[in-house]
Amino acid sequence: MIDLPSGRRFGAFKIGMPKLEYGEAARSRFWWGWMLALVFTGLLVVLVTLPPFVGASTRSLLMTGFSGVCHQLPDRSPRIDGVALAVCHRCYGIYWGLFLAVVAFLVMHRWDAFLYRRAPVVLAASLVPLSIDWLGDVLGFWTNTPHSRLLTGLVFGIVAGYFVARGVIEIVLSRVARTRVPPEQEA
Repeated sequence: MIDLPSGRRFGAFKIGMPKLEYGEAARSRFWWGWMLALVFTGLLVVLVTLPPFVGASTRSLLMTGFSGVCHQLPDRSPRIDGVALAVCHRCYGIYWGLFLAVVAFLVMHRWDAFLYRRAPVVLAASLVPLSIDWLGDVLGFWTNTPHSRLLTGLVFGIVAGYFVARGVIEIVLSRVARTRVPPEQEA
């Protein structure tokens, strides 16, 4: 069953915000933080997918905007109706992974203590498939494919997205912690 902050259950999984000692204000800020992360990562997915659906000047602006983070090689970029998206297959997988991880954060947060303590190792481990796929192609052992690039990007994006969601929520929650009156001072 899913335990929602309201106390409702849904299905066989427990989702919702982690237990916090700051009451209703923290619950509200948790959801605001989560929604902020969801909107931000969702907007990134929309922006990288948009070039085939907009005019030439907007397409050029989007392509230029993402050129700083992606090589945008034509033969390595997904296309819709012959028009390349703003990023390559691997980066597209990363952006989708960021978004999917924020969506999944409500279920994944139960492993937060484990993931947070091992964040550098977990992030490094998520880069291993991506690195192997890239290195194998560079060294001529195999030719990576659009699917392998998309999937390895997705793996990294999901792991990174978890930490993005956690960070945004933490920033929003920190405001509650700073403004909260300790129980001994309440009267």
